[in-house]
Amino acid sequence: MSAKATAFVIADDPAYQPWLQAALGSSVECSFGRPDDAADLLGRLERMGKVDLLFCDFEDYNAQERALLVEAVVERFPELPVVGMGSSENATTVLTAMRSGARDFFVLRRDDAKLASQVGKLLRRASSASLAAVAASGGQGRLFTVVGAQPHETIAFLASHLSLCFAERARSGERVLLVDAAMPAGAGSIFLNLSPTYSLIDAVADVHRCDQTLVDTAFTKHSSGLYLLSLPEDGIGRPQMPADDFARLLSVLRSLFQVVVVAIDGQSGTAVSRAAIGQSDRVLMVTDQSILKSRQTKYLLRALRLEDVALDRVGLVVDNYRRRLGLEPANLSQLFDLPLLATLTTEGFNRIQAMNSGEPLFSIAPKDPYCDAVRKLAGALLVGESATVEAGGNGLLGRLFR
Repeated sequence: MSAKATAFVIADDPAYQPWLQAALGSSVECSFGRPDDAADLLGRLERMGKVDLLFCDFEDYNAQERALLVEAVVERFPELPVVGMGSSENATTVLTAMRSGARDFFVLRRDDAKLASQVGKLLRRASSASLAAVAASGGQGRLFTVVGAQPHETIAFLASHLSLCFAERARSGERVLLVDAAMPAGAGSIFLNLSPTYSLIDAVADVHRCDQTLVDTAFTKHSSGLYLLSLPEDGIGRPQMPADDFARLLSVLRSLFQVVVVAIDGQSGTAVSRAAIGQSDRVLMVTDQSILKSRQTKYLLRALRLEDVALDRVGLVVDNYRRRLGLEPANLSQLFDLPLLATLTTEGFNRIQAMNSGEPLFSIAPKDPYCDAVRKLAGALLVGESATVEAGGNGLLGRLFR
């Protein structure tokens, strides 16, 4: 379910309503009204919350009155695009509309074909200006990425537990978001026992209007206070997600949340990996002691390095650690040329029980060593610590890097 842009429409002639709805289709949801004056209009806009566009009719008989309304709106809401419209293209009327602050002007029943595309451009320009303002203000939250070479539930499991740790530590008013872009699709929502109606794919499509209002009305929220965006679990195959729009969305989300945790896997492609890694304060490369996983991790790192993706903020997390398997975390750290951030050990029964119940391991088995290790990892990430490890023996590493 993709959220629509919202527009408030001021028009005396009822013919504007079916015309706009037919021309804009499902891309914009229009609310029609006839405000008494500027104060009434400003009050309505404030009560509506987020409004993406204001359409205002300008006719020969009301142009000056409408100009006063638009001037008041532009002064109070300078980021809100105003679109003029009229039943004719009278040069004086159009000039009045543009001088009052309208960014474009359309003629009733004449500009049907170009209305939707021009409105889309207005929305994108308004969004770009908003993002530029955010960047200039420096209001950016922390972003941590959990990545595995191949799709596996351990990626979302670690990301969801890290996110819960961050939510526990959040001060009043601070918000934490989990963006689960890894496969299997929807694993994070399943592990948190959530059923989102608004997905990550929707958010990527709506990046031009992603703001606090959209977060409050569309994003899924866990009982812990953690917010979630995940891939829809009912799809077959990996959903298509434009890397540029995904990168742009992450930038917006960093301005709306104090901490964002992103889960991805290497099969998303290097463009998506670059989008997340490039914006991350810290990246957790998750692997285990198996030859298969370790080799896949090696190939992912090689592909990222060939694409000139900066890996200076990437650290290694060895999951499901078992003694005497031969591939020791210190060895993997040395040969991947990554610092070892954490070694995670858990009882297999506890992990499966937590996944199946939709309850975090913190609740199902609080004494499981995984819980303590993840909490320590979360604390280290927040304060910017990094682990230093010493290399061990070779074991099975000859098979890994031959």
